[in-house]
Amino acid sequence: MSTETVAAPETTTRMPDYNRTLGFWDLFFIAVGVIIGSGIMVMTGRAIGMTGRSVCIAYVGSAIWVICMGVPTILMCSCIRLLGGGYTQANIFFGPRWGGFYLSLYILGTLGHTLYAQTFALYFCDLIGGGNQTVVAAIMILVFYVINFFGVDAMSKAQNAMSMALLVALAWFTIRGLPKVNWSTFFGGEGWMLNGFDGLFRASTLLTYALLGGTSLMPYSAEAKNPLRDIPLAAALSTIGIAVLFSLMGIVCSGILPLEQVIDQSLSLIARHVLTYPEFVFFMVGGALCAAATTLNGVIGSVTKPLVMLSHDGWLPRTLGTLHPKYKTPYKYLIIYFFITITPLLLGLNISQVTNMTLLGSYLQTTLFIFFMRSIPKKFPEQWEKSIFRLPLPVFNVIMVICFLASASNVWGMLKNSDMKTIAINSAMIAVGVLFSLVWYGSGKVTPSVSWESA
Repeated sequence: MSTETVAAPETTTRMPDYNRTLGFWDLFFIAVGVIIGSGIMVMTGRAIGMTGRSVCIAYVGSAIWVICMGVPTILMCSCIRLLGGGYTQANIFFGPRWGGFYLSLYILGTLGHTLYAQTFALYFCDLIGGGNQTVVAAIMILVFYVINFFGVDAMSKAQNAMSMALLVALAWFTIRGLPKVNWSTFFGGEGWMLNGFDGLFRASTLLTYALLGGTSLMPYSAEAKNPLRDIPLAAALSTIGIAVLFSLMGIVCSGILPLEQVIDQSLSLIARHVLTYPEFVFFMVGGALCAAATTLNGVIGSVTKPLVMLSHDGWLPRTLGTLHPKYKTPYKYLIIYFFITITPLLLGLNISQVTNMTLLGSYLQTTLFIFFMRSIPKKFPEQWEKSIFRLPLPVFNVIMVICFLASASNVWGMLKNSDMKTIAINSAMIAVGVLFSLVWYGSGKVTPSVSWESA
């Protein structure tokens, strides 16, 4: 894990030949759609139970954590195009022998995609007054995998439309709700800072999950027109803007009805109270349904990018990384992940528990990345000088320390919120990843490639 300069690749002819068509607004709406997912709909009620009406402050705290966790990745994306997303990042900063370690945590972190389809089905059936949630969720999984099969253009057009409807719906919910807040008693009393600073801290770490998504743009670097500018700007602007919106929504959710009525409840309870029936239907369709749909669409579009490069380098069967000759999509991995996504649904597994178990390992990996990414200016001196976010080195070093401490504290918060079973599963996956890396890399079957470009 050295800090030596990394030479720019002379050629990328061996690399996957993706269509590079995503512009700034495509990337912005992908980020918006991924950020505004089931987290805001489900976790706001849980966070109110932890900290009461100060949930709005918890959202601000979670935004600070998310930004700190995302700043290093944003800085890196402003320097180079990453053809393999997080796997390329791991190769650069962990070293090529640790691809198996990255793979184990990556698989663990992508097991919860079914949750987004289940959330869609929950709200859909609630809206129409009944229905088979399993069938609805299965149909949505199939629809978005088919859309992504036909290429990034089809995926981005669907994402743009749904994300615009999503923003309008949530903004209207907030505008209609804020005048109904009981401002005279909001900032104070028993319902403010419920459970003290410990409750606020735990709520902030929980809500971090509801704001993650800006850094999910990194895998789209291979398909962006101008990734060095558009990905950092889209990630930063979407995260900050959505954090403000979520904080205002937190005020609406906790400041109108008595706390005991909204604790652990979804946003639909508040929406029924503050909106007329036509507005409520629009909120459910444009807000709740599109929130789950855009997240599902976005994660399906990005999930295969690291896997293609892992196949390219020999960590996984090389034939699986083949792109479709016309649509330039990794159709074999899309098929595999379709079955990975739909199987827990058909088996009736509690995927929300699986999702919660994946967060700890994902946050730990992010913290490790931040620790080693302090070497960005040394590894890529020419690219760093051209970056739109280039900072004086002393300032950069201070920011990286702050980011590492914030990310590490978030891991600590997750540990406090996790039971021993969750900790044991994540520890086991880390051990398996380390062992697989050492054994498979030592077998000579891995041929690491330079999967980044000075775009």
